[in-house]
Amino acid sequence: MAERAEATGSSSRSPVSNHVDTVHGTVVQIGSVHGGLHLGQAPMPPRQLPLPGSRLIGRRPQLAELEKIANGGIVLLTGMAGVGKTALAVRWARDSIAQFPDGQLYVDLRGYGPGGPLDPHDVLGEFLRAFGWVHADQAVTTSERIGAFRTLTAERRLLVLLDNASSISQILPLLPGGNACTVLVTSRAVLTELAVHHEVSTLRVKPLTEAQGSELLTDTVAGSKVADRTKLLRACGGLPLAIRIAGVRLAARPGVPADQDLLSFLDAGGGESSAVRKIFSWSYRGLTEDEAAAFRVLGVHPGNQIEPSALAAAVDRPLSDGADLLQALARANLMFETSPNRYETHDLLRAYAAELASDDRIATLTRLYDFYLRVADYADDLVSPLRFRIERRQPPLYGPLFADRVAALSWLDANLPTLTALCGPGDHVHDEYRWRMAFAVRGYFYFTKRLDVWVATHTCAVAATERLGDRWAEATTRTNLGMALVIKDDLEAAESHYRFALGVFTELGDSRSQAGSFANLAAVLRRRGELQEALRHQHEALTHYRRIGAGRHVAITLRVMASVETDLQLFSQARRHVEEAIDLALGHELHFEAAQAFNSLGIIQLRKGELVGAEIAHRTAVGYSILAASKHEEATTYHRLGVLARADGDSDRAKHWWHSAARLFREIGSASADIVAADLAAMTDEQP
Repeated sequence: MAERAEATGSSSRSPVSNHVDTVHGTVVQIGSVHGGLHLGQAPMPPRQLPLPGSRLIGRRPQLAELEKIANGGIVLLTGMAGVGKTALAVRWARDSIAQFPDGQLYVDLRGYGPGGPLDPHDVLGEFLRAFGWVHADQAVTTSERIGAFRTLTAERRLLVLLDNASSISQILPLLPGGNACTVLVTSRAVLTELAVHHEVSTLRVKPLTEAQGSELLTDTVAGSKVADRTKLLRACGGLPLAIRIAGVRLAARPGVPADQDLLSFLDAGGGESSAVRKIFSWSYRGLTEDEAAAFRVLGVHPGNQIEPSALAAAVDRPLSDGADLLQALARANLMFETSPNRYETHDLLRAYAAELASDDRIATLTRLYDFYLRVADYADDLVSPLRFRIERRQPPLYGPLFADRVAALSWLDANLPTLTALCGPGDHVHDEYRWRMAFAVRGYFYFTKRLDVWVATHTCAVAATERLGDRWAEATTRTNLGMALVIKDDLEAAESHYRFALGVFTELGDSRSQAGSFANLAAVLRRRGELQEALRHQHEALTHYRRIGAGRHVAITLRVMASVETDLQLFSQARRHVEEAIDLALGHELHFEAAQAFNSLGIIQLRKGELVGAEIAHRTAVGYSILAASKHEEATTYHRLGVLARADGDSDRAKHWWHSAARLFREIGSASADIVAADLAAMTDEQP
């Protein structure tokens, strides 16, 4: 190796000498070498891997994948902070030492640490010294060190583990020169640009499953009992770091449950490297100003999933920026894409984002409420066309715009947890939004029969209207809540809401809403068997709806009247009314209402013994249910076809229809699946 010439007392320098008489290992020349070379004894291959840490749990598939892809070249292990990238990489590296007889280099690049990332220039100096080149400082420039390192490693089977890289500028200078070398890189960022320069195999390290997390927690607490185990594991989001820290804390203080402030619980007594909040902060500091603002939205957004349009609305930016910002957060492994254009993060990161968002929380939440209310109202209008709306809202500024009812239903289904949370308990600042949101999606709730969510959202919405002192809003919300309670057969509570609403609407002179109250009270009376009184209320509602030209409400009221008249065996009147309801529904292209009306017609015909006509009516209802994209009404119709087949003595056909009904009811999570199952069981018991 080159050394500076020793002083000889003469001011003249020795002649240039580029000749080496004896070689021990690899010779690297940096520029012109003056004087003799002093080559030390060949060093032992470097063995720099960290010591093995705690037992690795739940990572066998990832170890097997590493074994498959880490056979030379570059392997990138990417994942969010605390997910266990380093532990996985070190475990595989230590298990594979025999594959790399010429050494294993390791460096923590501190890409997300508090002191800033390491400079590759300094790392190269350490790598060169690890190979016995004690005068690496003679290579003054980074380019010289890169050349020296690649020359040294050109013929070696070497493993290089670059831990906690934050950018490719840290990685590229540290790549060895040999084709037989393997480089493992761990990073919180996806680093897609690395593949522009080199062939890269990427392994996404995902959070542990709940079962794997439970095994890890058991391993950590060593027999100690853990209160609220499932809650703790879900709150830790499958992050091994968080689970281990929680286990250690709980083992030290067995009676301490995982409370709501989990971040503080996990940080208690933690140092720089183990405090979860601190580790998250390192990732946060690496974001641009716009990306940081987008991340803070996650602490305000009430649902686990968010889409680009919602984020764009929350940060008041164009729609295209929403997609770009979410992709940037995904590249930083602060979020992950669960399906096209839908992103999710875990509870710990949301809790951290919430702490950061405290200053602009109200303004951000207001923008989110406005966005979701606009889109939900727009979507519900496609699901329940011609339904009375409080006001005609403009289409959402940020999209999405739906092509049809199916697309609107898909959006409502996907965003139901968020919409539910926006209607739920919270600050009183947004009470106006809270009840309007519940009102906006009532049609969707009726269409899908999501009764528990319907009741929960509208119960909170009623409380919001009471705080606002808005009596019309309270009466309207109680009316919509009563509809769910009738379907759940809680007639006493439903009647209480309906009578309150009727009193308010009468006092305010709102005749349209009064008519709705009469129709709703009729539903309670019918279920109680007070059929004549129910029919009287329906006639009052029908008269008003005809007067104001509310075609959809006329059709609905006629259909319900026909059901009461069927119960009273007034079959001629019932048929006349239901056929008028069908004509109105088809005239307004109300496919859902048409399906319901054809089902009512089928019931009338079955009661009259007209089995062929009943089957035609129900099969027609199936078609309109599918056109309306109503799986609940479709399943209901299959159930009616089963009833009809059983009445016709065809048990096999009845079973066929009831199995179809049960499958659909289960698919949508409807309690009606139990009713169908009971019918199937009863028919089985009756058969010899």
